[in-house]
Amino acid sequence: MTDPSQPWVGWAPPLTPPAQAGLPAARAQQIADAVWDDDPHLCAAIMWEEYAATLPPAPAVASVQTGVQSVSYGAPTPGGELGLALGRAAWHRSFCSVQSVPLEVAPISGEDVPWSRWWTVDPVDPT
Repeated sequence: MTDPSQPWVGWAPPLTPPAQAGLPAARAQQIADAVWDDDPHLCAAIMWEEYAATLPPAPAVASVQTGVQSVSYGAPTPGGELGLALGRAAWHRSFCSVQSVPLEVAPISGEDVPWSRWWTVDPVDPT
């Protein structure tokens, strides 16, 4: 059984055991061992996504039948336990650290400007 004093346990989805239907505690421990020290929110997001993958899909909200055609309408996002698990995973992912590519800016004046060598404009004396 997972030690409840570990910091990631409070961020994890329901764990099996003690919950009846949850993410297996051994699998949660594997995820925590691999990711928790680098990014706790990423760790929690992965756990919630893995838990969501074990849940049944949300049923269609309504269906319409018009003779030949039958259309089912569902919510834009799943509801119930699946929707809550996916929402929790998305919330944790929103806090994940983002890496940015450094922006390089060209010099503003002088011969180092790349477009200064494209063509040369000779001044024309209008008189």
